[in-house]
Amino acid sequence: MAGLTLADAARMMRESVKDRTYRATPIGLEVAKYYRWKKNEWGATASTLRDYEAPLALLSLDHADLELGDFEPPVGTERVREFWDRHWSDRSPRTRKKILSILRDFFGWAVREGKLHGDPTTPIRAPRQRGAERRVIEADVVAKIIAAQPSQRDRIALMLLFRLALRKSELAAIQFKHFGHDRKRLRVYGKGGTILPVPVPDFIRQELAKYMATEEPNPSDYLLYPQRRTGRSERWNREVEGVIWEDRSKPLSSTAMHRWWYRCLEAAGVVAQGVTADSPMHESRHTAITEFLRSEGNLKLAQQLARHASIQTTADIYGHLDDADLERALARMDSLS
Repeated sequence: MAGLTLADAARMMRESVKDRTYRATPIGLEVAKYYRWKKNEWGATASTLRDYEAPLALLSLDHADLELGDFEPPVGTERVREFWDRHWSDRSPRTRKKILSILRDFFGWAVREGKLHGDPTTPIRAPRQRGAERRVIEADVVAKIIAAQPSQRDRIALMLLFRLALRKSELAAIQFKHFGHDRKRLRVYGKGGTILPVPVPDFIRQELAKYMATEEPNPSDYLLYPQRRTGRSERWNREVEGVIWEDRSKPLSSTAMHRWWYRCLEAAGVVAQGVTADSPMHESRHTAITEFLRSEGNLKLAQQLARHASIQTTADIYGHLDDADLERALARMDSLS
């Protein structure tokens, strides 16, 4: 893709993924086989497959004249480094780490399948994320965000985010059949194909019961689904009026989830109209886990809520306790003595 602007490259990649023309290249043919394995044997979700396919399609197009064997290390390692640097050098460490993880998975599969003798990504080190700001949303702001939503389903979705520490993909995947018959448990479809039952607090169950009595959703309906409306602001702040099309049998895409989150923040006055950056949805997960720790003081239960494989992840990344929390804990100890 020499001589192309980044915008042109991105457009070509989107088109090639959409019509799968990248699979006409030698590397693209191997990506297609990997895609089938990832879907049928590994059990990847549709969103994971979308995330993985795009950079691998770009790899295929960037090296349309190469075979998979041309990525044998050490020459292949330099080719992967150059590809990684060319397209993602100016992106965040988190994004670069994710792209490297996708490339590792693809080449690791190729080695296991006997298509390569060595993994070219093995010598490449993932970037460290330094000084990342991870914020917690204050309780009064959380209450404001939830109360500001005109749609009951949006209020329920936000309650699930802020209480059950759901990831964006987990919230997008929720269908009504995932709630137990008494709505005391929610089957959460998490990272790596995990399926875990999570208790649903009583106040959310009550809101769910009201919604289901009014809307009578089908079990296969999604909690959040695509809609088209006649406008925004006053236009958007209505439960039914203004909806010209909807499909409750389809989930929101990752991009649509992003837009939904910022509409919720905008409705609450947390961000200005049209702002769609700097307040990511993942902050709700940090908030839920931190507030649970503040309330219960039990790191092992917080790990269970977060659905982390390692308790260290819960403690180091998601437990945003500060000196004020320590002060309150010491005061409680004094009151008991």
